[in-house]
Amino acid sequence: MVSVRVRGIYATAISKILLESGFKLVEASEKVRERLGIDLDAAPCDVTVKDCENVDELLVVGFPGEAGLVYKVLLDSLKYVFRWESPVELHAVYVGRVTSKQGELCVVDIGGTHGSLYPCKEEVGSKVVVGVKKPPLKPQERLTLTRNFRIVGKYIALVHGEPRISFSEHIRDSSVRARLSVIAASKLAGSGLGIHFRSSSKYADSRSIASEVDVLLEEYRNLLKRAEEAREPAKLRDGEFIAILGLTSLAKQLLDGYRRQVTYTIDMHHSLKSMGLSDLVDFAEHLLMHSSGGRGEGTGAGVATYIVKSLLETGTVEFLHVRPTGEVIRLQPGRVVNARVESNKLVMVVERTIKSGGTYDGLNVERRPGDVDYVVVDTGKPVLSHNYHRAGSWLGSYININTPPEVAPGVVKYHDLLIDVVIHPSGETRLVDVEELERLREQGAVTDALYLYAKRAVEDVLANPYGYVYNPSRNLEK
Repeated sequence: MVSVRVRGIYATAISKILLESGFKLVEASEKVRERLGIDLDAAPCDVTVKDCENVDELLVVGFPGEAGLVYKVLLDSLKYVFRWESPVELHAVYVGRVTSKQGELCVVDIGGTHGSLYPCKEEVGSKVVVGVKKPPLKPQERLTLTRNFRIVGKYIALVHGEPRISFSEHIRDSSVRARLSVIAASKLAGSGLGIHFRSSSKYADSRSIASEVDVLLEEYRNLLKRAEEAREPAKLRDGEFIAILGLTSLAKQLLDGYRRQVTYTIDMHHSLKSMGLSDLVDFAEHLLMHSSGGRGEGTGAGVATYIVKSLLETGTVEFLHVRPTGEVIRLQPGRVVNARVESNKLVMVVERTIKSGGTYDGLNVERRPGDVDYVVVDTGKPVLSHNYHRAGSWLGSYININTPPEVAPGVVKYHDLLIDVVIHPSGETRLVDVEELERLREQGAVTDALYLYAKRAVEDVLANPYGYVYNPSRNLEK
């Protein structure tokens, strides 16, 4: 059975999904164990699932076969996600050949794929043993290699050329660190190797860890022999599968549903948590737990009302535009003109005064400082409507197709689905960036579910384009 360790703000929902799918949960937190009715299992994990530094992203990393299975289950369960998978494994070890050099930076061929190595003292044509330090996950990222390659096991990793002891951030107990350090010193003294203790090692007995050190040492020696004999670039040892899921508002709604099956969960739980409102969410769910209501269904109106009040008090918002490439673009902030709750959803108009010249995308109309963009935000719709005006005249509207926006005090965040609808004052309506959506779907960054969602959203806009146009002299048109 594949063992999985889950960490972060999505832990309860992700653990629920994986438990239902037949995976074994290890090192689960006390809260997660209580909610799912499981006991503590301190076995080493095959796979780790956790949120990234950008909490809208979920990292899946682990032994290749096992991590691939977990990743597929999460893709099937969450559907509406951006996806980025590395073509090479983290910590995989290769014998490569230097193909070019500039200063101390080398480009190394590891067998059909090239990565950068720095600092590099080898000359062009030289053979070098390297490990994958930073795999390329997103389109703009490049493969980074290191001489300090790792031989990764379940409890430890041996580190070539870096003779020091390091510990997982989850091993904080000084007595545990001391016990593990004694094992390292007894096994590796004089070897020139370093050792990194993974979080699972804090639960393991000394004999199990010592045994794994011996096994990995033998692997290390054999690897160096094979590297010596290799004539061409080749992979010497597998590393870890690594991929990231970009969680849209739609995926977070699904996560809310899974979490609600096992504990009290307000609407927009994961969206609000990801936008830094953990205290608000925890307080609301504490009240819910002690009320006579259900598990949190139908709480959207109350949450939206609170956010509307905060938006009107704050007065301004910024826009976070998340692209399928993983790039986050911060659009010019604007002033909240009005905000209200409609059918349990938040509806808001934001006025942005244009500060620079240029051309409006898709409209082919000159952009001038002083123009006004009225942005309509509706958490129940898959669009952001940009309506450009100059001195009372409408220049045109740009309907951005995206996942339903997530809104918190001062922030509007949405995942861009690339394809957009442009509406001209002449009555002309046309699509833009269709090819880009098709390309990223073919590359796998956009899932089929998101692709079809974008297509349906476009059909809805084209069926009634002027229903998405905002006239500042009137209320929102329906």
